[in-house]
Amino acid sequence: MAEIRKIGRFEGIYQSPKIVSEVKSLIILLHGWGADAADMFGLAPFFCQDRKGCGFYAPNAPFPCSASSQGRQWFDIQQGEIGANLATEDLKELLSCIFDEFSLSPSEVILGGFSQGGMMTLAAGPLFKLAGLISFSGALLTEKNLEKASKSSPPILLIHGDLDDVIPVSALIDAQSHLEEKGFDVEVVLEKGVGHSIDEKGLDAARKFIDTHLPKE
Repeated sequence: MAEIRKIGRFEGIYQSPKIVSEVKSLIILLHGWGADAADMFGLAPFFCQDRKGCGFYAPNAPFPCSASSQGRQWFDIQQGEIGANLATEDLKELLSCIFDEFSLSPSEVILGGFSQGGMMTLAAGPLFKLAGLISFSGALLTEKNLEKASKSSPPILLIHGDLDDVIPVSALIDAQSHLEEKGFDVEVVLEKGVGHSIDEKGLDAARKFIDTHLPKE
């Protein structure tokens, strides 16, 4: 059952596991610029329906969006890399609170996001020993902060539409290049004929990635 849940200083929408009471794994999805938690929460059934101990959390970004009275933002898009660096500290705080809240290790958590949420996933995610990272239509703005990957670094799935006119597909190529240069395990899915959105091919790829890398209950 879905509920509004505050974790640390962050608020979002949480869905507990459908079959067992104990949370054994968690999927976190971050919304894009000008959206909110509800935008990502609609994917909960698709990713969690076959995972009996898997919870789902879609947090709201901490800041109101100047372009949308109801929307939120992780950082001001005009700030670019500087904003992403500042927002990384917020996301690191959120992840630490989530680990404590559910008594989970990072390796039991998948982090993903769409657009600006994908940017944040790639900014903060590599700093944790997570089960995996998924970026839908995102970009790597913080490549200067990347540390060399280790055996415990998370595998990464990059999904992007080839007709994206908001965040061009060149962002996918750049992210892949920088991440692989540092030794990260990167999988790429290019959605043909897709703009700034997620299609069925991308969703299927994300679900297969989760099934491969998130601990089975």
